[in-house]
Amino acid sequence: MFFDLVGLVRRQFSNPRIGDLYRDIRAYLPPDRFREFRRSWVTNNLIRGPRRRRRMERRHGCALPAIINVSPTEACNLRCRGCYASAYTRGLEMSEAQLEGLVSDARELGIHFIGLLGGEPLLRKDLLPLLGRHKDVAFRISTNGTLLDDEIVGWLKGLGNVVIFFSLEGFEADTDWWRGEGVYRRIVEGMRWLRQERVLFGFSALLHARNVTAVASPEFLDAMAAEGNRFGLFFPYGPVGMNQHFDLALAESEVSDAFERIDEMQTAYNMLLLKEGGCSPSRPGRTLEQGCRAGLTVHVTPDGNVEPCNGIQFHTENALEKGLLGVFCSPFYRAIHGCARDNDGRCIAIFEPAQVIDLVARHRARASNPAAIPCIERAADRRRGEIGRCHS
Repeated sequence: MFFDLVGLVRRQFSNPRIGDLYRDIRAYLPPDRFREFRRSWVTNNLIRGPRRRRRMERRHGCALPAIINVSPTEACNLRCRGCYASAYTRGLEMSEAQLEGLVSDARELGIHFIGLLGGEPLLRKDLLPLLGRHKDVAFRISTNGTLLDDEIVGWLKGLGNVVIFFSLEGFEADTDWWRGEGVYRRIVEGMRWLRQERVLFGFSALLHARNVTAVASPEFLDAMAAEGNRFGLFFPYGPVGMNQHFDLALAESEVSDAFERIDEMQTAYNMLLLKEGGCSPSRPGRTLEQGCRAGLTVHVTPDGNVEPCNGIQFHTENALEKGLLGVFCSPFYRAIHGCARDNDGRCIAIFEPAQVIDLVARHRARASNPAAIPCIERAADRRRGEIGRCHS
């Protein structure tokens, strides 16, 4: 059984060391938590879930995502420099019953991976018992790492189906410049606390013009591996929200170069390195750990509006009113899903904003916040200028 699972997992990822990581996690987690991890993250998320989704897709004639990201709150205790959520209404909250309904709805469709975003999701400590009631579902919590306390860690060390992702921008100088003084130190303290309690965690690193060289480097990966991270997520900065920094946005070639360096380094580390928003030149097409996620996952806001991702802040449907299946069968979702596929892993919000504007107009999608329309229009204007300079 063990080797069968390792083989199934290895075939879905480009990293040849995925089997080593699986064995490492088995040794790291206590036996009861490892059984929960294997059931939720491997058996249900990677094996049974896709089979059920294919059956549901044939039955309903639509495409279903593998991941649903939910922001149960847009509130946050930090004010980061380029936060994608800064333009949303900070007072919106999703109730425990509403989140419970979304998780159950997703499971029925074969979706066993729920990401909890924000804002800062750990402001909602009241939702932690819900994760324990759905131990067959894999949960990823993306956090700034500054709110860990005895109560939260007490819950986490009893849950094998939860992985924490600490958000940071590289080493101390870059992280504190983006998030505030002292944040990097608190993140590292949180990593060490979770490692002591044998809780699975990883890091989530935003790439931009100021930090890309340092983050896509063996020195940074050495530091993250030394702190006990077993997962790493890299994605390029896309200017969204109220505080847009277009001067920090990377050119597509810079993203590709960074992802290429990460691909070259990944076999030296016993970590699963995930790359979103683009593909490295040596790995065209799709594996589970890289590429554009628009339409392949979705983002549900606290009031239930469903966006293609948190970089495309437009919607036509509300999951709390229509249910997830109704959302995925909608024309806007179908179109975004097809657009992401056609662009073969390239982030359409960053590199093809004109296509997003066209889809929004054709499907009369509504902006989720006041900054959404001017932001995507400015991105399209800048992209047209970049292409014009390249062709001149």
